[in-house]
Amino acid sequence: MGDFLERGDILGLTENKHVSRMDRYLPFSPTHDQIYEEYQRSDDALNLGTLALEYIKNMAASDAQVIVLTGDAGHGKTHLCRRLLEDHLGYTEDEARALINEKCDGAKAIGHADGTTDTRPLRIYKDFSELSPHLASEHVERAVAEQSVLTVICANEGRLRAILEGNAEAPGCKNLLKEFRSSFSSGLASSDGKVHIVNLNYQSVAAQGGETLIGRTLRNWLDGRRWGACSKCDSRTVCPIFRNFEMLSISRDALATKRIERLEALFASAERLGAVITIREMLMIAAFITTGGLVCKDVHQRARQKKAGWQHSYAFYNVVFDPPPHLNAEQVKRIPILASLRRLDVGKRALRAIDERLINELGVFTTGQLDLNFAIPGAGVGTVDAAEGIDQIIGNPRNTKERKDEAQFSSIVVRSLRRRAFFDALIENQSSMNALGFEYGDQFLDILNDSFSGADISKVKSRILAGLHTIQGIQTRKKQTNLLLVDPAFGSATTHAAIISRRVQQKHIKLLPMVKQWKIDETSEKYAMHNALDWIDRHICLRVISDDGNNEDFPLDLMMFDSISRASGGYIAESFYAHDIRKIMNFLARLTEKGIQSEEDISLFLDGEIQSVSIDEGVIQVGGAG
Repeated sequence: MGDFLERGDILGLTENKHVSRMDRYLPFSPTHDQIYEEYQRSDDALNLGTLALEYIKNMAASDAQVIVLTGDAGHGKTHLCRRLLEDHLGYTEDEARALINEKCDGAKAIGHADGTTDTRPLRIYKDFSELSPHLASEHVERAVAEQSVLTVICANEGRLRAILEGNAEAPGCKNLLKEFRSSFSSGLASSDGKVHIVNLNYQSVAAQGGETLIGRTLRNWLDGRRWGACSKCDSRTVCPIFRNFEMLSISRDALATKRIERLEALFASAERLGAVITIREMLMIAAFITTGGLVCKDVHQRARQKKAGWQHSYAFYNVVFDPPPHLNAEQVKRIPILASLRRLDVGKRALRAIDERLINELGVFTTGQLDLNFAIPGAGVGTVDAAEGIDQIIGNPRNTKERKDEAQFSSIVVRSLRRRAFFDALIENQSSMNALGFEYGDQFLDILNDSFSGADISKVKSRILAGLHTIQGIQTRKKQTNLLLVDPAFGSATTHAAIISRRVQQKHIKLLPMVKQWKIDETSEKYAMHNALDWIDRHICLRVISDDGNNEDFPLDLMMFDSISRASGGYIAESFYAHDIRKIMNFLARLTEKGIQSEEDISLFLDGEIQSVSIDEGVIQVGGAG
């Protein structure tokens, strides 16, 4: 009987090759060759177009001399080199793959595919880490001096620093090091058009202003033409992979567009909290949330067991926050972004408006959906349809263990419903930022989009000032138009008294989008980092303008902006925001030290008012309002 069941062609159990292809992107799969460019096959590779590719193609057609692709492993450096061989030198995809594996060690320049000399040849180092620092520096010198060849160097940031700083006296290394360092402060990939530093660590998989990389990947993989085999499979009605396809395929579900947009917002928020998501990791997570780490054979096997209520663990909206039960913690760690996404788990956030609808109202979700069917623990074949609320869960526990089991099961169901509600945008007019728990997240995005008017931005600055005062331990009776800086030499302030060493007028404080902290003129705009990469503004620049022109800048990421804004109400959870508070206090201390010029600058904050302080003959005297 077992042999008969394995004959899928007889019973109508089919295997979708596209699912097997996605499985090869998963780091815990024994067939995970698709993760690496060198092992991919041309017949099923995903050739995503990126701004980085367009940029290096344009620079290759110009008079550029050296292009350095730097960034963490997995950002697609080798992929970009392969695509450059195709688009710049005219090789086919298979030919370019062979060249990547055999002739991209920098030993020899690669000419055009048809042998013409009209196009400059490429000298490609697909991994500069393979060379010793001394030898690598010699190759840098040759690249800078070699006019007739365009050199492309791939190196991670740490290795590139070590090579250039270790040979900083050599003219070529000195020039590259200067360009590399200045790229962080200028926001430019190149200052002269000759040497280009394309830092892929700035690349975003959720860049706004069009289709994101994660969105394009999902729409490509969820194209109905790739899933035709599933329509002939008898397991499709119990298959969580096919259910994910249905929920995320625009041709199958009217809410699919909204769900993908919420996924894009989720990944954008993770990046704005400091996560760096490589292209490789994006492909992993896209495959993971679609398949849950299963392949067709796994589904067929479970279908034969005729168990019900297990599929919810593999629903995309659960997988993105909670690993499926068949994977252990070590396997899940191989996709690092999952740890960052768990910090944004909407299932663990209780909102009364949502919970009341999910738990007490009927008809919120259509009954009979596979992803909302839950097996009751210890009940044999019993299941609960969560679309009908949680009343069916509540039983009659007779001991502590049964009460714990019931509470745990209720928690699993409610968290799953909350997640589904987030991706379905159950509450109209609720933004993704608010749904993720960022009360002031929409203001953060408005500043990044530069869509605030003068009056609105002034209100936000006032809130930021109030939040900074709370973090320093002071609360004023009246609205302050100045940023009061507590002197760190006098220890922590209390809400009643503090030594104020400097005051900064609100008009001297700016909140700028990340790209606007760099002053990029029109002639350099084409080399701007945000034009060289799929870009996302990851932080707001809090700028304090100084009279000497040396402004003090402080980056506020999404979490830090939200925490300061919340603190404006007079309270901040110091233990929860401890890391951010330390960074903020260090920045304020730098402002204080920079601003102190004489004892006349010192004031006393006492009982909500600013008092003047003078030192006469060693005696400290406190006067009226300062």
